[in-house]
Amino acid sequence: MHNFCLLNIKRPVLSAVFSLLIVIFGLYTFFELSTRELPKNLQPPEVVISTKYTGASPAIIASEISEPIELAIGGAEGIKSIDTLSEIGRSTIKIEFLTSINIDDAANDIRERIARIIDNLPEDSKAPEVRKASAGFSTSMWLSVSSTSWNSLDIGDYVKRNLVDAFSSVPGTGRVIIGGINEKAVRAYLNPVKLSANDLDIREVESSIRKNNVAVPAGTIEANNVDLTLDLGKTYNDISSIKKLPIKKIKGKTITLGDLGEIKYGPVSEKTLFKTQSPDALNENTVGIGIYARTNESTVTLSKNVRKKN
Repeated sequence: MHNFCLLNIKRPVLSAVFSLLIVIFGLYTFFELSTRELPKNLQPPEVVISTKYTGASPAIIASEISEPIELAIGGAEGIKSIDTLSEIGRSTIKIEFLTSINIDDAANDIRERIARIIDNLPEDSKAPEVRKASAGFSTSMWLSVSSTSWNSLDIGDYVKRNLVDAFSSVPGTGRVIIGGINEKAVRAYLNPVKLSANDLDIREVESSIRKNNVAVPAGTIEANNVDLTLDLGKTYNDISSIKKLPIKKIKGKTITLGDLGEIKYGPVSEKTLFKTQSPDALNENTVGIGIYARTNESTVTLSKNVRKKN
């Protein structure tokens, strides 16, 4: 220490250069180091598998979706833990890996294993969605889109068409999700009395809808300069045509879907809801936009980039 002090006294220029280098290095690290809750090596990589099976009970989800997927992925390299949630209409499996495992290789391995058993899953279920994350990974920020004049269907449609892609292109964004969105669907409110009067049950109505609402490719017609594609379709494109969908024929009379109840447009699920804290929250219809930061990306920087996009 004594020698170091003498060096500073005898060589003031050298000591000034060292001090300047320390200041420059400090400024560089201040502006370049990302701001994160935990360092990279303390956040184990995680792969999340989501599978939708509309209308299925938790017991069916567990036996027909969650268990087959668990068996398929169980031998993957570097798995630390598997957490499975089977709920109404959805299976969510979170796989946490050791920190030494490369997340891209792990996700590809999981996709390959699922591809081998995808034909064994129920036909009506959606294909499993595999996404990469980090343990404890959550949305970096939520944005809300509210309106007192638009309904939730209109807001959701606008967000999907115009805002999801816009925020996905923001530097540092890893994933964009929509909260409280309602998909537009045709809802059939069947009258039990009319069903009974026509000797019908729900299964027969559902079977008739599936059989009639189809489109089948019928090949092509080839000419010298033109090739025409043929489709044999029974698709119904509006409410009036859907009401005329034949369900059953009784004594020469065709019973249509419109004869059995009320048919109208509505949300796929009437239980979906997203609310924010605002003075008019009770009177507003609201859809949320959740933004995830890319792996190793600073959430502070992402937040600033999103605010600039606004």
